[in-house]
Amino acid sequence: MKRFLEIIIDDKTQTLELLNWSHDDTHLINNVVNMQKAGMYIRCITIDKEPLKDEILIHGFKREEGLYSRLLLEYEEKTGKALKRW
Repeated sequence: MKRFLEIIIDDKTQTLELLNWSHDDTHLINNVVNMQKAGMYIRCITIDKEPLKDEILIHGFKREEGLYSRLLLEYEEKTGKALKRW
């Protein structure tokens, strides 16, 4: 089974977080779609190669540790609903 690195991106703040290695990104995608429907400017991508985490860069974006947790809290404050966490 192939594994890949999940990355969450906040286009509003131009930040990203490298989340974890996974075999299934369904949970992350569902959360991102719900956040987008709530008006949040976020997206997720995956990388199926195994680069060193320090080699992963997206021009114009900086890393933010805890970004995904912050976005989950922001969604809860905005909608009054909680999304599933890992």
